[in-house]
Amino acid sequence: MNQPDLEQVLKKYKTIAVVELSKNPEKESYQVAKCLQEHGYNIIPVNPTANQILCQKAYKSLLDLPPEKQKNTEIVDIFRPAEDVLFIVDQVIQLKTRYRKTFVIWMQLGIINQKAAEKAKKAELTVVMDRCMMREHGRLFGEKENSELEKIRTKKMQEMMKKAEGEKISIPITVTDTNFSEIIKKHPLIVIDCWAAWCGPCRMVAPIIDELAKEHTGEIVFGKLNVDENPETATQFNIMGIPTLLIVKDGTEVDRIVGVAPKLLIENRLKKYT
Repeated sequence: MNQPDLEQVLKKYKTIAVVELSKNPEKESYQVAKCLQEHGYNIIPVNPTANQILCQKAYKSLLDLPPEKQKNTEIVDIFRPAEDVLFIVDQVIQLKTRYRKTFVIWMQLGIINQKAAEKAKKAELTVVMDRCMMREHGRLFGEKENSELEKIRTKKMQEMMKKAEGEKISIPITVTDTNFSEIIKKHPLIVIDCWAAWCGPCRMVAPIIDELAKEHTGEIVFGKLNVDENPETATQFNIMGIPTLLIVKDGTEVDRIVGVAPKLLIENRLKKYT
């Protein structure tokens, strides 16, 4: 099924009802919603088990939203399993009939339901399927300045690595699709920070990784993998949310930490593998 113009969708619509928005900061739905909120989108949490998420009142379902919020909703971002999407589409169709307005059905990355998509399109709803809204926003509107700064930083790291060849590694190394296999074979224990230039939480984790790399020189190697520039490795390890720290020992992933984690938590997790 052809996707609509995602740039136009993300520019035009700013109020998003997030169905099954988790209150757990480590969950993908929370990270996506928080990132979008930080970029100026109005987030309406839909979660029957929560009272408030991201400082916003949560509602049991789309039909439990107050009339004004129902009317103002423009995108319904779905994090439910694929088999539940049809039921949600039926609710959105009810709202469309009630308010005579356009809604966007957005199924997050990995969520595919062709039957629900066809029904939504027949009801003249816009449908986006199997796409991460946070990643698409970053890809389309990512801050060029941050991207350029990161390129400069990466180049400097590489230059420093060449100078320090043969010495103990005290800074994060750059990991790519090309060198990934070689790096995990070369280093018995490596922590790989999976990040993207547009990701705010990733920028919070970056200085922690720099500190840990320096403090654990000769014991643990730290690396950084840009998921946008290296999609093969990101797909291979099923990286659904960022930042994600992959802990790889003797060439095999033994653990991972998703989301912004404090330095002490990361150190405690690593103690099990040193």
